[in-house]
Parts: sequence; C-alpha cells; structure tokens
Amino acid sequence: MGYRLFGVVCLAMSVWLAVSGCGGKSSKSGTEKAKAQQQGGQKSVIDQELKKQYQMYREMRQYQLNQQEKAEQEAKKKEQQSEKEAKAGGKEGKKGGKEGKKNETSKKEKKSGNEQKKKKDMSGSGS
Repeated sequence: MGYRLFGVVCLAMSVWLAVSGCGGKSSKSGTEKAKAQQQGGQKSVIDQELKKQYQMYREMRQYQLNQQEKAEQEAKKKEQQSEKEAKAGGKEGKKGGKEGKKNETSKKEKKSGNEQKKKKDMSGSGS
C-alpha cells in the first residue's frame, strides 16, 4: 500500500509539473516579453535614427545638386557674355583693323615668353 500511495503521489506531481511547466515558464515568458519590447524599442530608435540620417543625406544631395546647377548656369552666363564680347570685339576689331591684331599678337608673345621662362626654371631647378 505504501508503494501505491508513493506511486500515485509521484504520478500526480509529474502531471502537475508537466501541466504547469515548472512555474519557470511563466516567469521566462514575462522576461522574454520585456526583452522583445526592449528590442522593439531599440529597433524603433535605430529606425528613427536611420530615417534622420537618410533625410540629412537627401538634403545634402539636393543642396549639392542645386549648387552644381547654379555653377552650370553661371558658366553658361559667362560663356554667353564672352560670346557677346567676342562679337562686339570682332566688330570693333574690323573697324580698328590692325589694332585688334596687334593686341592678339602681343598676348601670344607674352604667353610664349612665360612658357619659355617656365621651361628654363624647370630645367634649372632639376640640375
């Protein structure tokens, strides 16, 4: 009889432990939920930070594009002005005749003189 009672008690305890999950499972699920919420919170913080950084990147890229566009527009304006001046200079050059050619040749002579000086400086410094 003692063995039967011991067997029934052991069986009842094993069924009870199996059903209740040793009591640790419910406490683990609570900590797991807390960890999941914390990770979810961290993920949302990370997502927010990434969104901010991406927004800053887009703003910087837009600024760069705007600056590039402005530079191109300024270059076009300068080119158009130089063309207008060249056309106006060409008309004056035709009227002036030799004066326009003299200015052009003197500019060429100055450039060639500067180039020769640079070559001499380079050859002299290399020795």
